[in-house]
Amino acid sequence: MRRAAVALIAGVALALPASAQAAPEVQPVQLPRDHAVHPGFAVEWWYGAGRVRDRAGRGYAWFATVWTAGPGAVARVNVVDLRNDRVVLAREYVTLGPQPATPPLSLDVSGLRMRWRPDGTLGRFEVEAPTEDGALTLSLVPRRRYVLHGRRGIIEQGGGGPSGYYSSTRLQAKGTLRLGTRERAVSGEGWLDHQWGNYASKPESLRWDWFACRFADGRDLMLYRFLDTENRPQPRYFTGTLVDRRGRRHRIERFRASALGPFLRPDGATATYPLGWRLRVPLARLDFTIRALARSQFIPNELVPDFWEGAARVTRGPRALCFVESSREPLPFAVALLKPDFTE
Repeated sequence: MRRAAVALIAGVALALPASAQAAPEVQPVQLPRDHAVHPGFAVEWWYGAGRVRDRAGRGYAWFATVWTAGPGAVARVNVVDLRNDRVVLAREYVTLGPQPATPPLSLDVSGLRMRWRPDGTLGRFEVEAPTEDGALTLSLVPRRRYVLHGRRGIIEQGGGGPSGYYSSTRLQAKGTLRLGTRERAVSGEGWLDHQWGNYASKPESLRWDWFACRFADGRDLMLYRFLDTENRPQPRYFTGTLVDRRGRRHRIERFRASALGPFLRPDGATATYPLGWRLRVPLARLDFTIRALARSQFIPNELVPDFWEGAARVTRGPRALCFVESSREPLPFAVALLKPDFTE
């Protein structure tokens, strides 16, 4: 595993294009075609996150993702027991070799599998993530149309260039969570993001604060702002998307995100992470505050930057299930060393 990881790090660093002319151009998103792998781009990822409960009512925050770059892929699963504020399932996966680029999507990273199947109107995602201590298996069915962010699914990735970007904002999640020898049925909700592009050589393109909320009144909201290498918001690179009750998409041109304490510096982190936020979105007439449901939602990694991925509750404002993602850590040393023009 360690030899494969070193080879992947080197391959990822060497695969980053030296110029925009050396790589394909990001095109407007077309689905279902763009669920699949986009070969030739420097980096691509599929992020799934959500909250499920077992039949006893115990709640869990789940996260599963696959990153592909160059000659290999990295994947991650993380499950947090929200009642006891502890991580109960976690593993980082790595594999060499390209993932299949032909539709439908079928990713396999050393056992973590993520697929899209053309079932029903909008298809279905599947996640299988085995670890030494258990496994997470979920079926994720979209309950509303996919959302194309930016302009026809293209955004500017923090000064690093364009990125293809769409989401499934309201997924019905059903499956099983096995912890040790005990397996329990779980169900709840999820959100899935898919991005790809040639922006990975710019450190500012890999740092952000991201917010996703599913409101009880039927609205979905996604906001993001990119950060500089000092973790300060970049004035030009922030926007978002509101999906109204009828499923119509509205681009957010203006919002404010204010960090609220307490602040946490997890073990091994270089940055601090707020456990609370105030979010103001004039277009949606929203002004609300959220608070992390657990403190144990920082995700340490070996081959990609560490980050915060946390379920949150609304403490003032309309009822909603929210997730906050903050990427504020430098690249792992080996990647930065192998990519000398990538300075932080």
